[in-house]
Amino acid sequence: MAKIFEIKATLVGLKPDIYRVFQVDSSIKLQVLHEVFQALFAWENFHLHFYQDSHGNEIKKEDQVELVQFLYQDKNLTYIYDYGDSWTLNISLIDSFEDLTQGKYPICIGGSRKAPPEDSGGVTGYEMALELIMGNGKKNFSLISEWYGDNYDPEYFNLDEINKALSQLRS
Repeated sequence: MAKIFEIKATLVGLKPDIYRVFQVDSSIKLQVLHEVFQALFAWENFHLHFYQDSHGNEIKKEDQVELVQFLYQDKNLTYIYDYGDSWTLNISLIDSFEDLTQGKYPICIGGSRKAPPEDSGGVTGYEMALELIMGNGKKNFSLISEWYGDNYDPEYFNLDEINKALSQLRS
């Protein structure tokens, strides 16, 4: 029987928080977990990434390393995506349980807010763009309209859309 981890992944540096709560098999390889994060945050996998253990050490050979080797209660994991924007996810274990139902994993069960778009300039660039969007300055900045679209809503969160993207990763 598989052990399932319920995890919270929070984008560091943004308030209010942008996060996802999801469930995965604890034996998932970190390389596959990277693909889960891409689906959870609607990123496009254009950039490099890496993981750090709870001591800040980079984790190597993520195609051979299982999540259960590094994520424990009170021992978080860090995922950094896009060396330019440096999107950093704090990954914490909420719960673990035996999969009695042989469910379909990964699955997102909650979250908050829309993730920043790919190549949006990291925390600072994203916050500046939101200021312009909320101040109706977007029309004067064509790059922001191109990147964010005409109806960008930072509060938007759609569980069904995320789970549809995650369903592509299920074997």
